[in-house]
Amino acid sequence: MDIWDRLTYFKKEEPWGDPARVNGLLLILLDTIRGIMVSPFVIHCAFEARGTPSEHTKGNAVDFHVTGLAPKIAAMKLLECFNDLHVIDHVGFGVYPDWNNPGFHLDVRGYRARWGRINGVYGGFDNALKLM
Repeated sequence: MDIWDRLTYFKKEEPWGDPARVNGLLLILLDTIRGIMVSPFVIHCAFEARGTPSEHTKGNAVDFHVTGLAPKIAAMKLLECFNDLHVIDHVGFGVYPDWNNPGFHLDVRGYRARWGRINGVYGGFDNALKLM
């Protein structure tokens, strides 16, 4: 059975890049979190074939925003989900308050990483979280 057939909230047709190259663990985690949070997620991108090596070029990352919740509330709920699912120390999580729709990066890199991006500059997670 195709991993996409097991998901409740996401479909191949969303802007994943190449959906066949997206890590199944990432998809299952994202689908599980979406079910817990109830609010819809809008996928911006996942797999990217070009660019500097990153979790996106490995198919291990997704960028998205959450609708129906204030961005800061969404960020706090996402962190709560990571904790409840015992993955908090195994995922990368970035916050992007300056996107048109403030949003997030989630990846399954296998260790904890946190950052923010303000005005195109990568830096402190806590400072970016305050601006969400």
